[in-house]
Amino acid sequence: MGQDDRRKYQRNKKQSVISFHIITEDGTEKTRKALVVDGSQGGVRFRSDESISKNTKLYIKLDSEDWGDELTYYCKDNGLGLVEMIGSVMWCLENDETPGEYEVGTRFVGQVEQ
Repeated sequence: MGQDDRRKYQRNKKQSVISFHIITEDGTEKTRKALVVDGSQGGVRFRSDESISKNTKLYIKLDSEDWGDELTYYCKDNGLGLVEMIGSVMWCLENDETPGEYEVGTRFVGQVEQ
């Protein structure tokens, strides 16, 4: 059985930018931008210029208009707009073709109430 067979949600290629910051114990935050590789209702995979440890919690902002039906699940009244999610890093791997660039796989663990 392949990895795709275990997925709860189908991943779709995306060409959008997200912003995120790492949730820290001390409350410090530095907003970063990342290019999304693919995503679904369950999470996103994006490119980062830094390695992020597994199980790290992220505060993720993305524009649901770039996503369509995949994220209307999280939007109030199925309206489109900015969606703020809490994600957890599932894996992070350095890109073989571009040293210093990482692909980060996340899953959504909650929505930030607005």
